[in-house]
Amino acid sequence: MVMHRRDFLKHATVMGGLGLLAPLGQLTYTSPCLAAAPDFSDYKALVCIFLYGGNDSFNMLIPYGDTPGKGYMEYASVRRDLAVADRDLDLSSVTTGNTNLNRDNLGSGSANPYNANQSQSTAYTRGLYPLTAKGIDLAVSGVMPELAQLIVDNRVSIVANTGTLVEPVSRADIIAGGAELPKFLFAHDHQQRELQTGRADNLGHIGWAGRIADAWNDINAENPLGLNLSYFNNDLMMVGRNSSPLVLKADNPPSIGHLRAGVNRYRDDRRALFKALAGVQGNTNRLDFNTANTASTGDHFKGLYNRLLLKSLSTFDFLNSSWQAIQMDFATPDSYGRELFSIPTNQQLGFTTNISGVLIRQLASVTKMIHMGASGILGADYSRQIFLVRLGGFDTHAGQAEHHPLLLRELSLALWKFQMAMEELGYSQQVTTFTMSDFGRTLTNNGDGTDHAWASNQLVMGGLGDHSPGSLDGGKLFGTPPDLQLGGSDDYGDKGRYIPTTAQDQVNAAIAQWFGVDDSLMRSLFPNLVNFQTGADYESAYTRLFV
Repeated sequence: MVMHRRDFLKHATVMGGLGLLAPLGQLTYTSPCLAAAPDFSDYKALVCIFLYGGNDSFNMLIPYGDTPGKGYMEYASVRRDLAVADRDLDLSSVTTGNTNLNRDNLGSGSANPYNANQSQSTAYTRGLYPLTAKGIDLAVSGVMPELAQLIVDNRVSIVANTGTLVEPVSRADIIAGGAELPKFLFAHDHQQRELQTGRADNLGHIGWAGRIADAWNDINAENPLGLNLSYFNNDLMMVGRNSSPLVLKADNPPSIGHLRAGVNRYRDDRRALFKALAGVQGNTNRLDFNTANTASTGDHFKGLYNRLLLKSLSTFDFLNSSWQAIQMDFATPDSYGRELFSIPTNQQLGFTTNISGVLIRQLASVTKMIHMGASGILGADYSRQIFLVRLGGFDTHAGQAEHHPLLLRELSLALWKFQMAMEELGYSQQVTTFTMSDFGRTLTNNGDGTDHAWASNQLVMGGLGDHSPGSLDGGKLFGTPPDLQLGGSDDYGDKGRYIPTTAQDQVNAAIAQWFGVDDSLMRSLFPNLVNFQTGADYESAYTRLFV
């Protein structure tokens, strides 16, 4: 992507669009009372995959087994024609060993294990991969064999029945009217905000990852890329009071087309003029901008604006030179035997429609950024990164059987590709990937799809599956699946809007602790965690995701 100077100036003034690169507060307004970042001697990254629209996790991770009130019969009787069939698609038939899907060739078209007639709508409900051998009473959607294998291989764990909470709450509490509930339950924007801020009781708060960046104001030796990098937008999770994320598009990073150095003399002249307008002296073979003819200023606001422009220019330069210096080629193929981050066609998938590929492309770019950080390309002191990527389209009120399998298929492929890349590069124990989504969806079927609900199942990925100290405790189920009886003890009403038993804040706190956040900072990131303590210490509220 090429950005021209007029566009650059327009975007720089509002810090939007491509998000420009130097967080405004970090330029001049960083509070002196903020604590310095810990002196990390290792590299770690968090990757949040936000599933926008409210993922129907009941058809991603299907209730299974025969536990009274929580098994497959209860699920199928309510879901009706949207229920995934109790047909074991036999994961072992498409795998030949640990982290190896059918010798890295899943089979395409009619050879896909979920295929019935090469249509995603029939594949969606054709069958599943039970996890009962792992001691988990859930089954993975048939269109997600890679996810099933990642769980079997202890690379992914499941957090059941999680969502926004202020405090533990029951149906009886809600009926009695004494419960403090999250604000604007079932509303997309408000629930996204609460998940991204770590405050289900305060809609005016800032992002929890942004607050980490505020507190660690000199992280990564003040590298211009900063801590937080978003591959979609200036989403609230990444925004602090004194920091903003670097916002990028997938594939190549942006550049300012007419200000690239060393291309030709005209661009060198433009670049010198641009800097002179921001008060920097310099010259080219034809121009000389000395003290007398640069736009230096004593105005504090103009000075701040000029520093923003200059730092953005230097960050573009730095990012592009670093990006172009490395070539990412993987020996590991994808599950169809193709280049790892390639995007399968609908014919290969056995679908009538192509997947978007947007999440796969984002994670390919994240992979390169992680390599730049972990390998020292960005500097020996570059130690921490938080990434936000997204897959949208999960608001499947109608036409769910047509659209949801495309999303699940891409999520499964993207998780597999990213994990295989991390393992090949040797970073899998340094990276934790996790999903969040607005909310879950009703167990009841509205005729063509499902409606807004509350609790959902989420995924956490990382490590090598060996349960070594500090690694993800993979292949596990954390949390308590709900009783599926409509109007029962776990239902908010009578449609299968289940009340979370684990707060997303509890999950995020465990992930943040692994990342290096200490207890004192954690209290400001997730202040409602005190309501979930089971012991004397704050840490007793965290979900124990790591060994």
